[in-house]
Amino acid sequence: MKKEIYNKIYGCFLGKSIGGSIGGPFEGKKEFLEIPYKLPEKILANDDLDLQIVWFDILRKKGIKISSEDLVKGWENIDYPFDEYGVAKANLKVGLRPPLSGIYNNWFCECMGAPIRSEIWACIFPARPEIAGYYSYLDASVDHWYDGAYGEIFLSVIESLAFVENDIEKLILESCRFLPEDSKVRKVSEMVLRLYKEGKELKETRDEVIKNFGHYNFTHCVQNIGFIISGLLYGNGDFLKTIIESVKCGYDTDCTGATSGAIIGIILGKEEIEKQIKTEIDKRIVPGWGIKNIYIPKDIEEFTEEILKVIEIAEKEKDLPGIEKPFKLPEIPEFEPPLKIKFGVSDVFELKEAEDIEKKIIEDRYYGFKEFVSDTIYLPLDKFFGDKKGLLFLKTDIKFDKKQKIKIYPATTDGVKLWLNKKLILSHHNHNKEFIPAPHRPSSPFVYVEIKEGKNEILIEIFKCKEKIEFALILADERNHLIYPITEPGLPMKETT
Repeated sequence: MKKEIYNKIYGCFLGKSIGGSIGGPFEGKKEFLEIPYKLPEKILANDDLDLQIVWFDILRKKGIKISSEDLVKGWENIDYPFDEYGVAKANLKVGLRPPLSGIYNNWFCECMGAPIRSEIWACIFPARPEIAGYYSYLDASVDHWYDGAYGEIFLSVIESLAFVENDIEKLILESCRFLPEDSKVRKVSEMVLRLYKEGKELKETRDEVIKNFGHYNFTHCVQNIGFIISGLLYGNGDFLKTIIESVKCGYDTDCTGATSGAIIGIILGKEEIEKQIKTEIDKRIVPGWGIKNIYIPKDIEEFTEEILKVIEIAEKEKDLPGIEKPFKLPEIPEFEPPLKIKFGVSDVFELKEAEDIEKKIIEDRYYGFKEFVSDTIYLPLDKFFGDKKGLLFLKTDIKFDKKQKIKIYPATTDGVKLWLNKKLILSHHNHNKEFIPAPHRPSSPFVYVEIKEGKNEILIEIFKCKEKIEFALILADERNHLIYPITEPGLPMKETT
């Protein structure tokens, strides 16, 4: 039995490594892709595996009975600023804890950052899906919620069950029962299975996933989990084909390739994978730049052997927590948001008034600002514009305790101008189809500036030319880590009514 588990754990992370390396070069491409049926030329680093190594380091040091607070501490060893990772790190820094750290200010809470790190819990708890699902829930709640959390739970359950069940259709159906019926992860998985059984081609199924569950953000998890399930079904038990069919679907391809590779890797095991690929491949663990101060195994063999040691500990523990079937996320508790961002908000002006009102405001001759306090970096501009189109101004003072260089990113779907200490530093008049409020992959322009110590006056002119507008004021350091602003409105203002 130990040999069989070794074989499957090894297959899991061999599949994870190969799949992520095949999908990596195509990440973010949204078309249906032509992917050659071949192994990758080299193994690439992937945060899909990196974070799991951080969690495993915690298990080695703390034992199997860990809490979400142990996982929170593990984030000190993670430097990646990407999307939900960056939001969670900023939330933890201001004192929020799971699940608040996973949902507050988190536009990315339903993305792939949690589902991609499900394997470690399945491998620690093989054939124990309730427990694997619970640990995945703990993990996901730090930086995700809603279907972002259900996605990790679902995949960890599939992977745990795959140690004792080889029938992919049965794996999908049984794992869906662990999620509530209104979960989109469950719905997309059931739909893909139905379409496959109806005889639809891969591209037809992929197009239905996008039609019914698609999101313009390529990292959104529901569509990508649909592509993972597609690869497992259309791969027909062929290791390499399973990965390639997932990657063909596009979007978050390093994640879909890595996860489908891990699942088929558990089902087949190391020995069968090696029979199928018939060639030697690099089996080193290739860590990325974003993890630090932890134990990193040198290769998959060492990682597998270390996991087996933790499994022995886990098997001796009694009363380990598990999830029920179906598992519903708990209600978010009431809390006091840590941010109180103070803005002055102007009246709404017609576009033809822009030049005159700009001059008046810059010369401090406009007294129509009303105070608005936001408890999030996302501002409800439609509340101020109403049904009108036109422009308005936001004004605030941002405090810093030292001079430093930062990125100011007024994320918006419309035009924007930005003044810092009365100097125009950004002018952008394009209309954006996508709103991606992430400083490392902005969908609208940003600017790097040196901020002086003390107060810095920020004036933002926002244009609304379409029916709906989205906006967030995002500050980040030079490494794209979020900075939550400390603000004060900088002008005499009318009382808010």
